[in-house]
Amino acid sequence: MKNPYGTLYPGNNPSLAGQLNIAADTVVITVGDVTTYNLFKAGFMPRLCLIDRVTKRFAVSAAILDVISRADYVNAPVKNPAGVISSEMVSCIKNALKSPQKHICVNVDGEEDLATLPVIALSPVGTLVLYGQPDEGLVCVTVTEEKKKEMKDMLLQIFSAENAKVMKNGVLVSAQSAEPADALDFEVETFLKAIF
Repeated sequence: MKNPYGTLYPGNNPSLAGQLNIAADTVVITVGDVTTYNLFKAGFMPRLCLIDRVTKRFAVSAAILDVISRADYVNAPVKNPAGVISSEMVSCIKNALKSPQKHICVNVDGEEDLATLPVIALSPVGTLVLYGQPDEGLVCVTVTEEKKKEMKDMLLQIFSAENAKVMKNGVLVSAQSAEPADALDFEVETFLKAIF
């Protein structure tokens, strides 16, 4: 995701999260280990966090892992290969958002980088979704009906029947560019049912 989907706040530290003036009743979701770490260090308890214990293709430090590995969160393990938005990931996000549990951590075996799209598409209006923009800062997205539609439209384009037919060696290829898509899933129907 080269272009941020919300407001970009330059920097990368817990004090940045503290400057966001998040109201106490705001539902907050974090995507990414460093973003989640910074929110916890700033004293926030996200409703949902998605982590994969990796940042910039390297394992997170023991200090970060110690903070984001929390016993007071329900652990929701999920498999989601790198460069993929799997139907398993989408179902996990959807179920976590419906859960009566207050604090859930989706522990991704693989990569959570593209999870921001379904998180925004599935979250209630008013939710604050936070994720890191590598080497730039923290992106804050306030979920609106327009944002939800934008993300759903993107996901529909990625997983359209037309695109699903354009496969090369098992990799979904964009029908427009003939380049590997940013996301793929072989269970397209299952995926679309999970989103809509």
